[in-house]
Amino acid sequence: MSTLKTSNIQDTSGNNNSTPEQINQGRAKAWVSFDGTATDVSSTANGYNVSTITDEGDGQYTINFTTDFANTNYAVTHGATYAAGNGYYHFYDNEAVGSISIRFISSAGSYTNPAHVSCVVFGD
Repeated sequence: MSTLKTSNIQDTSGNNNSTPEQINQGRAKAWVSFDGTATDVSSTANGYNVSTITDEGDGQYTINFTTDFANTNYAVTHGATYAAGNGYYHFYDNEAVGSISIRFISSAGSYTNPAHVSCVVFGD
């Protein structure tokens, strides 16, 4: 058996640099951060492998991936900032290979738009 040792891995164009450690630990296949209170939430987005964000109503967003996942067996973590004394319950649903829907409900029980939303997805 041979061993290949390297400090960096790049694509054939010399882009998309990764270290073996980053690959070993797992890299996010998609992530996004955006202002959930904006009129056009996609315009405030910063991320990777996210094409657009659809605002589905108060506290309800669909994150659309640029490149589909191989299946829906992916791991998701997401969260949001909240005003003092106003916690959020958050969950995701409607998993698909090309998108995921996330929801935020205030401690008062109604859908609400957080000022800062973040979501990270790991998978194939």
